[in-house]
Amino acid sequence: MESIYVLAAVVAGMTDSVQRHDVCIVGGGLAGLTLARDLGRRLPALDIAVVERSRFPVPEAAHKVGESTVEITSHYLARDLGLAEHLDREQLRKFGLRLFCRGDVPIARDVAAYDEIGPSAPLPIPTYQLDRGRFENHLARTWSGVGALHDGTTVRSIEVHRGAHRVVLRNPGEGRETTLRCRYLIDASGRRGFLRRSRGTARPARHRHHAVWFRLRGRVDVESLSTDGDWLSRCSGELPRCASTVHFTGPGYWLWLIPLASGATSVGLVFDPARVPLDEVRGRADLVRWLRLEHPLVAAELADGEALDHCVLQNYAVGNSQVFSEDGWATTGDASLFADPFYSPGGDFIALANTYVVDLIARGFPAERVDNYQRNYQAFFLNTMLLYRGQYAGFGDRRLIVAKTLWDYAFYWSILAKLFFSGRFTDLEFMRRNENLLQRAAALHARVQRLFRDQAANARRVGGEGRFFDHHAVPLFHELQLDLVEGDPGDDEKRLTRNVERLQAAATGVRCILGEDADGFAGRSLGQVPGFG
Repeated sequence: MESIYVLAAVVAGMTDSVQRHDVCIVGGGLAGLTLARDLGRRLPALDIAVVERSRFPVPEAAHKVGESTVEITSHYLARDLGLAEHLDREQLRKFGLRLFCRGDVPIARDVAAYDEIGPSAPLPIPTYQLDRGRFENHLARTWSGVGALHDGTTVRSIEVHRGAHRVVLRNPGEGRETTLRCRYLIDASGRRGFLRRSRGTARPARHRHHAVWFRLRGRVDVESLSTDGDWLSRCSGELPRCASTVHFTGPGYWLWLIPLASGATSVGLVFDPARVPLDEVRGRADLVRWLRLEHPLVAAELADGEALDHCVLQNYAVGNSQVFSEDGWATTGDASLFADPFYSPGGDFIALANTYVVDLIARGFPAERVDNYQRNYQAFFLNTMLLYRGQYAGFGDRRLIVAKTLWDYAFYWSILAKLFFSGRFTDLEFMRRNENLLQRAAALHARVQRLFRDQAANARRVGGEGRFFDHHAVPLFHELQLDLVEGDPGDDEKRLTRNVERLQAAATGVRCILGEDADGFAGRSLGQVPGFG
């Protein structure tokens, strides 16, 4: 049955031209342009059009938030899309996730007094900090000549007809309208979520948190906040600490500092409004005033910098009951669903959705595969949401953060990253054969996250003792990452089974950490935690 969803005012009269394409991607940001590149590489015979309301080139530094990548995203960009050279030359190598925890007393003199959680040296798989403007300009530039790019163009209406979708565009500069007709329609329009909004498929994510952010001209270097020689020397020097996604944490919030290749620094606060009232941090001056009480060292660094932008986003998490359709349409990026910025999973969901979409287009959107991909994608999202719900209250407790990062990394590399790196997540027979094993892992993950939520409900502020918890010293992390790099298609089932067994042991280690007294584990002893050694 044919269904029509009109997303804007009804367009009166005839448009000036009609163009026909195999695929129309509405949205030419990170999700839409990477999908276009992916389709162009894997299915080069397709005629693809990308529609973007911004005009390229877009500004560097202050373009879009979401600069930090993790392993799935980096693998997708570097290997699947062939962007390794651009990432290495034009973007910044990331030095992992790094968290700083204070105790009850604010730290005003030396950042070495914080407890620090993060790596002393990079782990095997490279990740990156993206200047989104620079990156999207590169994608747009390299797409030109390969397919059609309608930039500086607004979408007036969209009609969904199986096999013959219709998108009406208007280019304000040219004063005319164009109709695109296509077999396959992809919504990559970001938080506008045209299809999600018009079809009423948005669903509450039960995680009503907010974010405020801005970009500053110049680099905020966390190592400049210390004169302690021992602290300065305890990282390898291969990358500076400021190359990390630096977090300063507290009950109900975390603050990020991310360097950008254009020379700017991305700064943002993500928070539970029940713990941090929005009005206290809404404006940049408000946020700096609030930071003077929480993290005066950081506030002093931010107070006089030149701000390039300022943004506020309330209730950022959103679910979506339908992301792919056998009628030949799909969603990707923020137009699909969004969980939380902590651990930077947004790029991962773009990589997953785009890979699903490419496979669906190659096969003509068969119903069975659409249903399976949608079910698995939603399961990945639910497992990711478990990382956040009810846990922000514990972000000021160093012991909880140590245990949480150990488990969350191990689960991510053992299951989701393993399925992506091996390519097995689009292998329906493999996924069916290992359904019980994956459900066992998901149930274990749910139990551990429930433990973290219980701990967060009664958490107290713990930190500020100058201690270091070194992720690089965890043998399990190296083993899991090397397995991702090396892989073995003939041995994937056995390796996945072994990973679930490792997680069972790691869950024991998590309980061990949370059962310790307030001192927890010392310095570099994370490698001695049961299940992680």
